[in-house]
Amino acid sequence: MKRTLWAGVLAIAAFSLLPACTPLNPAHIDIRPDFAVRYALDTVSPAVVRIDVVTEDFSQGQPRSSRSLGSGVIIDKEGHILTNFHVAGRAKRLDVTLFNQEHVRARLVGSDHWTDLALIQLDLNEIHEKKLAFNFAPLGKSSEVSLGQPVMAVGTPYGLTRTVTKGIISNADRYFEESSIDQYETGWFNNWLQMDAAINPGNSGGPLINLRGEVIGINTRGYLGSNSLGFAIPIDVAQSVVADLLAKGKVTRSYIGVQLQPLQDLEKFYDMASGQGVLIANVEKDSPAATAGLQTGDILLAVNDKPVNARFPEQLAAVRKLISDFPVGTALKLQVRRSGGSEIAVSVTTEQLESKITEEKSIAAWGLSVRNVTRAYLREQRIPYVRGALVTGTKPGSPGVTANIRIGDIIIKVGGKPVASVEELEAAVAAWQKKNGLIDVSVQRDRAQIVLVIKP
Repeated sequence: MKRTLWAGVLAIAAFSLLPACTPLNPAHIDIRPDFAVRYALDTVSPAVVRIDVVTEDFSQGQPRSSRSLGSGVIIDKEGHILTNFHVAGRAKRLDVTLFNQEHVRARLVGSDHWTDLALIQLDLNEIHEKKLAFNFAPLGKSSEVSLGQPVMAVGTPYGLTRTVTKGIISNADRYFEESSIDQYETGWFNNWLQMDAAINPGNSGGPLINLRGEVIGINTRGYLGSNSLGFAIPIDVAQSVVADLLAKGKVTRSYIGVQLQPLQDLEKFYDMASGQGVLIANVEKDSPAATAGLQTGDILLAVNDKPVNARFPEQLAAVRKLISDFPVGTALKLQVRRSGGSEIAVSVTTEQLESKITEEKSIAAWGLSVRNVTRAYLREQRIPYVRGALVTGTKPGSPGVTANIRIGDIIIKVGGKPVASVEELEAAVAAWQKKNGLIDVSVQRDRAQIVLVIKP
């Protein structure tokens, strides 16, 4: 009763502070954008660019050009632009539109499809010749992002230059299962910032910014069927990748060949304490883990004496990254709990992480498109280890098709000599063209090896 009475008194008191019968004057209402919003946009917008991309795709063994566009943000005075792999990672030509609408060529510095990031650089000679200037954006810390924090996505959706959408961080640690972009694996080693600022085609690669005008993420994907649900790669992840791309043009990671699973609903079954360990759900055949004796159903407790924990799915990326960050060839000491409760130490020597997909090239003389075959591809297809060039496309009526070469064949020999890569196949075909005669080609088809004959 007293609480109700006091609420009524406070309401009356608050109302009595207003001038009696004085209507609000719309002219006195401040409808200007919030200062922080304007400050953030003024800080970052001049560094946001549109990227027009020409890529080379393949159809029926033949190359063809295609065009697309995306966004990016200039991050330093050397004109480096951070964007997505799916925007610029396979580019044959890059044209950048600056804040002042001037067009400048750019080059690809390096890319990393595992995190869907790419680094390109403005042609500084062209910048100098045209007497142009550019701005670069300050980078923040995604580790300091909090739920409900206001953010803005800046980019060029559908080519509409300098478009801004505003929202909040709705999840600062969004997990996605391993997925792919244009067949390339992505999302294995990081989680995502989720926000409700609208992300549309063309926004990819643009910055997600806070109200201090700092880049805290790189906008990457929307969610089909949702209403303005978008995702960005945290800038802390991006900065680590950028350092490797600047130094080597790529990111080299370690791999042991295990599939991990959270223990959330299995702790009681395995008699495990809460928040301890991660389940090894699968061990890939012929992988370092298999060689070392790891088994499906083992529970990984520690890596080089550092405890690991993946009770929930969003904790998996951190465990994968811990392993992948060791130099290739490192002998890791894994503490493992085996069925029955016994704990054992297992030594696993890492090998280099490979993608199932590599760059596609054309062997025009034979009417084929090919890729280097990788261990990852062979393991997935359950094919015994072999080196060679994987056939990805064929041109009807070409010498390759006439010889019965098929998509999925792995060319391992030409003229009786091994070809371990696309480059060696290109050299062998060039030598064949000079002689222009019959030549035998050995291919791996499923688990069998077949000899075919190429005719001029």
